[in-house]
Amino acid sequence: MTEQTVKTSDGRTITYRERGPGDVLALLELGPATPSTAWLEYALMVSSVEAIDTVPVIRPQTRLQLEQLANQIGHAGIEALSTALFGTDGPDRAEAERTAAKN
Repeated sequence: MTEQTVKTSDGRTITYRERGPGDVLALLELGPATPSTAWLEYALMVSSVEAIDTVPVIRPQTRLQLEQLANQIGHAGIEALSTALFGTDGPDRAEAERTAAKN
């Protein structure tokens, strides 16, 4: 899949690439023993980031790296990525993502 970019509400540019089935398998090793669909979607979204403001990011290899990348992306980045990758499903989805980001 080709790289795409999205602009965040705080003015950053995030470059991302949709991940494939092999990436899902790799993420399963980083997550809980029985990951929820929400955890997996969130982890795929975070790991899809290739660069922030044209500065490349390293693909997470551990759960800690995944969490650090999520923090680097921030709330505005997560919201922009979520819209780009999953579309908008109204306020319920946005609220669920904000809650997941806090946990």
